[in-house]
Amino acid sequence: MQTISLCMITKNEEKNIKACLESMINIADEIIIVDTGSTDKTVEIAKSYGAKVFSHKWNNDFSEARNISLEKATKDWIIVLDGDEVLPQEDGKKLKHFINTTSMEALYLRLENIVDNKSLGDAVVLRVFKNNKLYRFRNKMHEQVIFSIEEHAGKDKIQATNLRILHYGYDPKIYNMEDKQKRNLKILEGYPEEERDGYFYYAIGNEYSRANDIKKSLDMYYKGLEYAKRYSPEQLPSYLPYLILNISKSLATLKKYDEAINILSEFKKKYPNFRDLYFLQCLYYIEIGKITEAKEALLEYLNCDYSIYMYPDNNFEDSYNMGTLLRQLRKASIPKPEDFLSVLIVGSSYDDTLLLTMKSINEISSEVIVSIPSSSIIDKEIISNFGAKSIDINSNNGKDMIFKGIKNCKGKYILILKSREIMEHDTQLALINFLQTTEESFFNLIIKSKDNKSKSGEFRLLRNDERVKNTKSFEELIELVVKENPKTYDVDILKI
Repeated sequence: MQTISLCMITKNEEKNIKACLESMINIADEIIIVDTGSTDKTVEIAKSYGAKVFSHKWNNDFSEARNISLEKATKDWIIVLDGDEVLPQEDGKKLKHFINTTSMEALYLRLENIVDNKSLGDAVVLRVFKNNKLYRFRNKMHEQVIFSIEEHAGKDKIQATNLRILHYGYDPKIYNMEDKQKRNLKILEGYPEEERDGYFYYAIGNEYSRANDIKKSLDMYYKGLEYAKRYSPEQLPSYLPYLILNISKSLATLKKYDEAINILSEFKKKYPNFRDLYFLQCLYYIEIGKITEAKEALLEYLNCDYSIYMYPDNNFEDSYNMGTLLRQLRKASIPKPEDFLSVLIVGSSYDDTLLLTMKSINEISSEVIVSIPSSSIIDKEIISNFGAKSIDINSNNGKDMIFKGIKNCKGKYILILKSREIMEHDTQLALINFLQTTEESFFNLIIKSKDNKSKSGEFRLLRNDERVKNTKSFEELIELVVKENPKTYDVDILKI
């Protein structure tokens, strides 16, 4: 029978350590604890469970303390837990089975974060491994043993499991998170430049994120991504899936949805069964009004292989009714031909409803172009983050903005919207169906006030044919329109 040592480092864990040690009864064959200066009853409680307790001065280095605990272990295998973690009873029994049957050197477990008795998702962690003097932790902060195991045994000697560890360390009712963040940042910011690898940037990015400094965290995450691409282009490092998730979430927090979607798309090719990439894409597409893309991303999420799962899992099923969401997206999705409709938005110097306008027509457009004066203070980055393209017009003249905007459109048809205008879903569906049957080239649409008290017909829609493409001025374009004498159709543009 294979034996296992529980190795821990502790400091003032009297509120939690009893639950941790209780969960290891009949599982651990020995308990090794390195205490770094407890002033409460942590040591007393540990000894009551038969633990071998060793005191060690805290030197702001988690790996140092961890490795001392490994050196004291005498059993065949090692499991590493923190005082705020618990191994569920049923998982403990399965663990004993694994270590007695596997030919692997180490096991991945799933760390499930519990806050206020609710699961906030889980992550893949390497916490169980053979007792080998070559397997040691690295990094002063957010220490990891996986790097030494991969180096000496190879990635193929680590087995994925669905065994769980329950982690309570992010619950503000139990821990002072602000003190934790300050301690962690102090250690990380003290790293010398030569020790700052990709994992370092991922770890320090997480601490800035917890401190709500999203821009700084994103800067660190991108440095970590650059490091991984430069030094591990083929051998994807274990922290990379978490890094990609955190980059996308940070971008979404800053409303940079298009950038977030793009980075998820890039890594879907590398991690085709990483479910969370697809669901986050679904959420970001919903935010910018691209419902068909959101539906497709959700279907990809639901169809991912989930048998032995090697990636972090946010457990989105606990927060979303997937069946209801899929039905809503299917109902709101509007099929349309490729490169069918360009939407031209004629902006003003400033318009706080511009994002609503873009979101309202993203579902039916093959492209959205925002024509704005070069003097505009509108943030062009925000426009691009909703999947649109901005073009600067060296004029405040509305005719110039429309005509030059039309010249940049590539769709078969062009819909023109002005500031503070949207098109509602039912109208969009009717418009797409209508355009697929009509032979006409120019159309007046109904401009309706928000209170529905006023309506008027205006030229707002045209076929982008050779005649339009060959016009040299707005006046020449209008001559074409007048000759056609366009009808007014019952398609509403709503002023907001």
